[in-house]
Amino acid sequence: MIIKNLPRLRFALFVACLVSLLSGCSTNPVHQTTKKDPADRSSLPELKKVYMPSELARNINVVSVNQETVNGDLIQIQVNLENLTKKSMNLNYKVEWMDEAGIVINDSSAGWQPLYVRGAENVAVQSVASTPRAKNFWLKLQKAK
Repeated sequence: MIIKNLPRLRFALFVACLVSLLSGCSTNPVHQTTKKDPADRSSLPELKKVYMPSELARNINVVSVNQETVNGDLIQIQVNLENLTKKSMNLNYKVEWMDEAGIVINDSSAGWQPLYVRGAENVAVQSVASTPRAKNFWLKLQKAK
């Protein structure tokens, strides 16, 4: 019985290996930063960084996050990034806003945006929440493809 199914098993194993190999080659890790405490309303909140191991994690540093309230009840953030290398980088970023419970708020403006960072340059990424329900955020960075 096993010998009869051997060609099928080989084919299934080949397909699984091929999918694994191709997905491994095309991955583009996303690096995320957020406030440690969503209720922190100070102008310089403490950060929580979540990094996947990759070249980007070693080359970009999240220096700080500044925040303020605008239009009475919307959070505005500025994330200050530093290129730790002498090489310029093409990145993509997006900001996802979350409510008090940490649930991502669906927002049509949460698309990936290009970001060019010259070697050894500091840049600022800014965003304003689209709703007063937003209490925290994820800044997501990845290398541009």
